[in-house]
Amino acid sequence: MARGTPDRFPEVATTPAQIERDALHQLHLLDGEHILRVWKTVRGFLVMTNLRCQEVLRRPQLFAASDWEGGPNFFFYNLAPPKVEFHRFLRLSEDGGRGALAVRFILHDPYAVAVEIEAARVAGQEEWLRRRTRAEAVLRESRERLQAGKLYTIREGFREVIKVRCSFCGNLMPATATRCPSCGAPQR
Repeated sequence: MARGTPDRFPEVATTPAQIERDALHQLHLLDGEHILRVWKTVRGFLVMTNLRCQEVLRRPQLFAASDWEGGPNFFFYNLAPPKVEFHRFLRLSEDGGRGALAVRFILHDPYAVAVEIEAARVAGQEEWLRRRTRAEAVLRESRERLQAGKLYTIREGFREVIKVRCSFCGNLMPATATRCPSCGAPQR
């Protein structure tokens, strides 16, 4: 490329180490979420984790607390297959009709990025299904215990805490405790 000509297609960044530290701090990863791949875009970075794609971009404000901000999130459970437009844009969008989130990214090789995102999207949808199945099992168990009268919801200040009765002494203890704070018996 000639000197002084703007670089229309940024180079590919492949590791989190190539992202500026302040930009990386704008990613709020979920439990069990880790970064798989990163691409540099015109406005910032497109980060692909095992659960989603998220844009991290520069803030337009002059005196912002950070130079970076978290952009759109495309969770794999409702992400439509990526599309390449005009041989230079990658379009990510959510499933759904009108009003669905859609963003175009200018990338060095949008075709390669689309293939990688599609492969990760399939695996990510399976991971979301596993997470949902585990969450539904925990909720079902909590509902059964609540219906059986073994769970109690107690308001402590501004929050509600779920408590259970100790099977040995009968005192209430937090449902997350492993031992009764009164008698020390293990929770069953």
